[in-house]
Amino acid sequence: MDDPVNQPEPPAKRLRKKKPRLSLCSRIDMTSSLAHFSYAVVLGLVAWSVAWLFMIAGQLGNAHADNVWVKGAYAHKVAVARQYRGQKKTLVVGGSASMFGVDSTQLAQGLGVPAVNLGVNAGLGTYEIPRLIDPLIEAGDIVLMPLEYRLLLWDGVPSYVTLSWALEHPEAIKRWSTKTLLSALSRLSLNRVVQGYVGFDASRPPSGPYGAHRLNDLGDQTHSALADRSASQAAAVSELPPERYQQLYSHTTLGLDEWQYWWQRWQVRGACLVVVPPPFLFVNEYASPSYAAFFDGIPTRVRERGVAYLGRPQDGFFSAKAMFDTNYHLAAEGRAVYTSRLLEALRSSQIGCLPGELQRKISQRY
Repeated sequence: MDDPVNQPEPPAKRLRKKKPRLSLCSRIDMTSSLAHFSYAVVLGLVAWSVAWLFMIAGQLGNAHADNVWVKGAYAHKVAVARQYRGQKKTLVVGGSASMFGVDSTQLAQGLGVPAVNLGVNAGLGTYEIPRLIDPLIEAGDIVLMPLEYRLLLWDGVPSYVTLSWALEHPEAIKRWSTKTLLSALSRLSLNRVVQGYVGFDASRPPSGPYGAHRLNDLGDQTHSALADRSASQAAAVSELPPERYQQLYSHTTLGLDEWQYWWQRWQVRGACLVVVPPPFLFVNEYASPSYAAFFDGIPTRVRERGVAYLGRPQDGFFSAKAMFDTNYHLAAEGRAVYTSRLLEALRSSQIGCLPGELQRKISQRY
C-alpha cells in the first residue's frame, strides 16, 4: 500500500506556488539605480563633449602641413592679381579644375584684358573660396567660374580638406551653418586635432605636384603635360568610378545660397559674373537618364540665382586620355582645348557685361 504521507506533491500544486515578489523598497532601489546610471551616462557624454571642444579650441589657428601648398599657391595668385589693381581683368575662380584647366595667357589674348588664375583647391569649400578672393574683385572685372560640382552645389557636409583648413583658419567658420558645424564635430578625427598640437617642420622647401613652385606667372599649373604623367596616374584616372552627384546634389540649396550671397556683392560692385562647366572626366554612366537629368538641370539652377551660365555641363566632358591625375585635372594638352571652348562660349554669348571691344563684336554679330 502506498504511503500517503510520503507521496510526491502533484505537479499542479507545484505550479501554483507563487514566486516571491520584490518588495516596494527593492523596486525603488532598482529604479533609483537605473536613474543614477542614466545620469552618469548623460554626464559622461557632456564631459566628453566639453573635453572634445576644449581640445579643438586649444589648437585653433595652429599651422598644419596639409595647408602649406594651398597657402603658398594663394599667396602667389593673390600677388599676381594685385598687380592689376584698378584695371579691368579676368579672374578665374574655382578649385584645382581651374588651376589645371585654364590657360590664362590664351584667355587674356582672346578677351583682350589680363587674366589671372585664382583656382587652387575646391576642398576648401563653398564658404571659404569666395571669401578668399572677395577683396580682389573690382568694377569691370570678368569673374569666370568653372566651379566643380561639389563646390557649386554643396550640401553643407565638410570634407577633411575643409576641416583641416578651418582648424588653422578659424575665421573661416564664421559663416558656417548649424548643419556644417555639427557635421564637422562628428567627422573631425582625433588624429588631426592632435597633429594641430604637435606641429611640423615648416622650414622644409615646397615639394610635390601642387603649390606655388608648380605655377606659372599667371597662376596656371605647370609640369602637367601628358609626358609628365606617370603610368600609375594614367591607370588611376582610367579606373575612377562615377561620382554620386545625382544622388547627393540634385536638390541641395546650401551651396547655391552661399554663392548667391557673394554673387550679389560682386554684381553690386560692377563685376561681370559668368559660371561655366568645369573640365570633368566623362564616364559612360553620365549618359544615363538620371545623370543626364542632374547635369541638364544645373544651368537653370544657376540662372535662377541671377548669374549667367554658359553652355551645358557636358561641354566640359573629357576622356581619360585628356586627364592628368584626377577626374578634374586636365593635362596641359587638354588645357588649350578647354580654354578655346570657354572663349567660343563667351564670344557667342549675349550676357552684356564683357569688355567693350569684345561686346561690340558680339553685338555686331547678333
